[in-house]
Amino acid sequence: MSREGCLRLCEAGHNYALPRAVAHAATKREFVAKQRPSHWTPPGMFRLPEVLTEAEVIEAEAELKALRRHALAVVDPNAGS
Repeated sequence: MSREGCLRLCEAGHNYALPRAVAHAATKREFVAKQRPSHWTPPGMFRLPEVLTEAEVIEAEAELKALRRHALAVVDPNAGS
């Protein structure tokens, strides 16, 4: 993670800033991996590239906001009893 709070994408030796919502959406679609998945196939001319849609990024951003609100919520230990 960089100092700005954005994750970095490393692809073919190049680094790119990656906003958190895009990183979250990419992880959900299993575009993020530490090593090559067993079902990986090299890109080809006749295979369409896999892309994230704007709707997926918006949904991921909403999920991250909900997670952040949940993490910052004040927990009342007396509320359950």
